[in-house]
Amino acid sequence: MHTHTLLLLLLLLKPGVCESCSLVVSPAGLVVKYGAPASANCTSDTVTFMGWESSQGESQVFSPGVKELTWRVDSLTDWNIKPQCFEMSEEGGQCASVLNVTVYKLPDRVSIRYLSHSGPVVEGHQYSLHCVVQNIAPIEHLRVTFFKVSTNGEQTVLYTQPLNNDIQQRNNGIREPVNESFSLQFSPTSVDDRAQLCCSAMLDLGPEGPQPPPLMESDRLNINVHFAPEFSCSAKLQVRAGEGLTCDVRGNPLPSVTWLRDGQVLTPPTHLSREDAGNYTLMALNRIGKANHTVEVEVLHGPAARGASCQAAGSATVAVLLLQLIHWLY
Repeated sequence: MHTHTLLLLLLLLKPGVCESCSLVVSPAGLVVKYGAPASANCTSDTVTFMGWESSQGESQVFSPGVKELTWRVDSLTDWNIKPQCFEMSEEGGQCASVLNVTVYKLPDRVSIRYLSHSGPVVEGHQYSLHCVVQNIAPIEHLRVTFFKVSTNGEQTVLYTQPLNNDIQQRNNGIREPVNESFSLQFSPTSVDDRAQLCCSAMLDLGPEGPQPPPLMESDRLNINVHFAPEFSCSAKLQVRAGEGLTCDVRGNPLPSVTWLRDGQVLTPPTHLSREDAGNYTLMALNRIGKANHTVEVEVLHGPAARGASCQAAGSATVAVLLLQLIHWLY
């Protein structure tokens, strides 16, 4: 007789419920990777019959005297499996204990992209980032994180999607692998130019799951930010005579820069003199915007001027010593 049928007959022949169920299932719960083996023990103090009922693994019913029974499966592939251990006491009572099993699968792929956009982004505009996680289970244990990687490799977390039971409800309680997408509104600045965006998918299965929790990252999305010109020089500059006049300007696309003095366009001098001191205005322009910057330039004496002064003082000293020598000789 099939063990499933025998177990049902035993339960039907002697109805009733144990006043106290002595069954102990160990471990109380399992977290198993899809396709991996799994096993659990069921023990009791005193029983007449004991058995396991499961959609996978051998269901067994044993004769009196058996106080321990192991359920085992070589390759767990049932996403909704609920193994149960039964016992039937001599007094006719019966009870069962369910083994909680979570079957998980890591995603096939994690990807990040802009929604309805491609190419460069513009500073101050808002864009929708989508992180797509493909073929993962169980979805309610998924935690998605968006982060930014700067040009020096430093990572900044932008947002972490908390564990969300609403996702499970939206999927009608399906425990099989599903595809899911997560969104984040992103507004870039000029600092984000040449940085990268990424998202990660982590299965947080609790203390019974693998430690550390398994994690998969997407490929990195390069950020090309178009922004208006920005000046990085101060409002006052001190320059040595003979040096050139420069001012750093950032912008994407690369801006054109025009120098003016007293309203006249000029080429910034490369060898300044005292006559070049004064106020200069810089005008920078690209297709995103424009910016103006006024700088007050002070021209200091150069090293050559200081050297000439020292040479003149040395010659005067030699002349005085020479006059004293002539006076002594005569």
